[in-house]
Amino acid sequence: MNPSYLLVLLGVAMVSYSGPLVKVALQYGANPVSVALMRMVLSAAILLPIMCVKRKGQPEAPIVTLRRMTGKQWLWSVTASAFLALHYLTWMTSLDATSTFASVALVCTQPLFVAALSGVVLKEKMPKDARLGALVAVVGALLIGMNSIAGMSGDITGDLLALAGAIFMAGHWLCNRYARRTVEALPFTLLLYTQTALLLSLALPFLGGFCMTGRALLAVAGLAVGCTLLGHSMFTLALGKVSATVVSFALLGEPVGAMIWSMVMFGEIPTVLLFIGGTVTIAGLVLYLMGSMGMLHRKH
Repeated sequence: MNPSYLLVLLGVAMVSYSGPLVKVALQYGANPVSVALMRMVLSAAILLPIMCVKRKGQPEAPIVTLRRMTGKQWLWSVTASAFLALHYLTWMTSLDATSTFASVALVCTQPLFVAALSGVVLKEKMPKDARLGALVAVVGALLIGMNSIAGMSGDITGDLLALAGAIFMAGHWLCNRYARRTVEALPFTLLLYTQTALLLSLALPFLGGFCMTGRALLAVAGLAVGCTLLGHSMFTLALGKVSATVVSFALLGEPVGAMIWSMVMFGEIPTVLLFIGGTVTIAGLVLYLMGSMGMLHRKH
């Protein structure tokens, strides 16, 4: 097997325990805003020394590229950070109200909202081949909601918060598209983490204040090191050898991994309806990605 595919598999395994670790931190007494804040602070602290070191053959340290950003790019980056902060707050709060599998499956619908927002804001139409997948994913999301409304597991409020998290993440990616034009990915990521941490710290007094225990902090450190350093960075490394398509499809394994982790860690066994809803949602996203990338009806 190509070693790069192993990096992708490692990345999926690491990001898939993001939801369970957030739930652990919440159970140990932290609140969502504090978990989000410390995740951003620790992630930025990990990246900062790397970004300040000048690489061989390069005239400047990566962080210096931030100077090239225009005023509009800075404005877009702050907006992107605000959306990221809202994503973390809504999604992490959802984990207190619904099952981990439902929450992660719903928040993974963000590509659909990216397409919807692109259609409204940028007038970019969704490819025809992708529409069936979008419809199937929506049906799956409705089944998850029906599971909660019927009182089988979770709560409809948690499901709606997870969907809100997907919408805010879609806004985050669209703003990134405008902001990151003359800046390398990693220094810009450091900027986003830092700005998001600042925004979350400003929100602390209105959202219960800073609430963090020692055990919860260990879980958050796991989020920063595992999900950020050993998760998302693995995808960045793998993209040098595998296509973005492979990474996009691999990320759809996150809800499955989250379900397995939750079964082991919390004994969360999904109901039949929830399992069907989550499976239909993931299948819809697979069809959507295939349609978006022209893989359903390739022209020869």
